[in-house]
Amino acid sequence: MNSDDKTLMLEIDSRLDCVALVGISIRALCLEYGADEMTAYQVQTSTVEAVNNAIIHAYSNQLGHPVWIRWSLADKRLTIQVSDEGMTMRQLPPDIEPEPDAEGGRGWWIMRQWMDSAEYMTDSGRNTLILSKSFSNKH
Repeated sequence: MNSDDKTLMLEIDSRLDCVALVGISIRALCLEYGADEMTAYQVQTSTVEAVNNAIIHAYSNQLGHPVWIRWSLADKRLTIQVSDEGMTMRQLPPDIEPEPDAEGGRGWWIMRQWMDSAEYMTDSGRNTLILSKSFSNKH
């Protein structure tokens, strides 16, 4: 890790009322480290969608489970990892846009549209969604 790399780890309980704090934090970090307003909004929205998915789908809206968020910036590439130990989520194919009145699927579509990449993996009981986006940082 380079001394210019920036990393922040957050852990929240699987409560939807904690998600807004994550979004505000992520947006502030993006703006502080060089993202423009639109990029910060896209990263914030994508992160909120990822955390909501962990709470709603992986943990079935049950309280008392950890959700981990890792924000890191290195070499002008932002990476956000959202991890949980709940049920593995089903991914929709990347090229299918959800119907306007569909109950689900918009989150994945938004993340894939607004981030450079959105990858989901499961390893040893931990699910992790990795979002990445490039932007110039001023620090």
